[in-house]
Amino acid sequence: MIIKINVDGKNIYSQKGYTILKALSYFKIDIPNLCDYKFDNENTNNNLSFVRNEKELNCKLCLIKVKRKNEESYSFKYACNEIVENGMEIISEDEEIIFYRKSLLTSIYFSHNAICSNCKVGYNCKLKKYFDLYDITKKNNEKNNNQFIDEIKNIVKTFNLPDYIKADYDRCINCGLCANYKTINGYISMIVDLCPTNVFYPERKFKKEFETKNNSNNSIESVKSFCIGCNKLCDIKYLHNQESIIEIKSILDKKYGLCDYGRKMDYYSNDLLKYPLINGVENDFEKAKELYQEFTNDINENSYLAISSASYPLEDIKAFNELSISLGITKIYYKKNYIATDYNVIRENYTNINKYSIEELKRELKYINGENIDFDSYKKFIILSDSLFDSDEEMISFAQKNKGNYIVFTPALSLLAYNSFIAFPIVGLGEFNGFYIDKYGKQKEIYSFLNKDKNRLNLRDLIKYLYL
Repeated sequence: MIIKINVDGKNIYSQKGYTILKALSYFKIDIPNLCDYKFDNENTNNNLSFVRNEKELNCKLCLIKVKRKNEESYSFKYACNEIVENGMEIISEDEEIIFYRKSLLTSIYFSHNAICSNCKVGYNCKLKKYFDLYDITKKNNEKNNNQFIDEIKNIVKTFNLPDYIKADYDRCINCGLCANYKTINGYISMIVDLCPTNVFYPERKFKKEFETKNNSNNSIESVKSFCIGCNKLCDIKYLHNQESIIEIKSILDKKYGLCDYGRKMDYYSNDLLKYPLINGVENDFEKAKELYQEFTNDINENSYLAISSASYPLEDIKAFNELSISLGITKIYYKKNYIATDYNVIRENYTNINKYSIEELKRELKYINGENIDFDSYKKFIILSDSLFDSDEEMISFAQKNKGNYIVFTPALSLLAYNSFIAFPIVGLGEFNGFYIDKYGKQKEIYSFLNKDKNRLNLRDLIKYLYL
């Protein structure tokens, strides 16, 4: 049922049963809050959602004025704890509310150990946003003895967070979210998106390397794109400098976060291959090209197998198919990915291998189901690989058993690359352009946003070079 309410003199319409905080969030009316957030329990697209107890009133920052129908005067209420009613009038901010919020924020600031002026989180921290909005400044850098921190640490231990999720408890303000946090659809790491002060964050081995460079000319930029971990292709934001992807984050307007699989970000590795490896040793392209032609001279359809990652634009996957056909290879195995999460929500999926995207390409070669693959029945292999693919246990075992019996096209240094006969460098995520089709049949295009190394061609251009 739709009801009408008035907010700051303007009429808007809301679903009956929503809290004021949730109802106003749909109209981009930002009521400051640190312990609550909108969730989509009525969506039909299976977006991940988190339903919490809306009666906690931990931060009390969402104070507003409310006058119900037939009431003569306004009264103070908390937006996260008040249900909208037809004819309700709301004042989201006035001088009294601003005075209250500034007093409360000042109190939080002086019990907050993090030094916000030096913090790299920026406005991904809701507290930082409100400090700046209400011009709250800290008068000293002394750390406070927050007695609640040990309690919070004990609560977080029960989450069993993955090793790559770290915590900076100096940022903690005891908002109450941890005490009420439940694993969301099996995805443990979504606490990273929900924490208002970014206490939790994924640790990347190359983040520290970037920070130590301290190069003011290589600033961090952001771009909206999508995650290529599976064929859902969720919208996300990449943080990057000119050469490297530093981090990925959920887009704030999206009311669901990254799954554990996307957040782990193995396939965004910065251990990049820049020159061809010949039997594990860097060499030049001309030598690699000569040996490539020798390797592919004696191909026959019964002894050679093509193996393909599907985390590439359709144009590259098609180019790999055409390469395989031109070499006389008639069978292809598309590597199966698994979404890495806990117990009952492990889901299998074929990245971009679905009826909407490259069914036509699959028909060009004899597609082999991964469950029936017998690598031992083939003598040599041509592989299109990626960073996530390379770290898979099956492919690590494959590399050890088939040392020197395959050629791989890959953006990353890996065990698979070092054990190949030849490993050719190709552009990876952030460097290539191309089209993807998600699980709903929607076409998405990704644009390159990193500087390309002159030696790292996209697969299509590299194949042209090998035959010039």
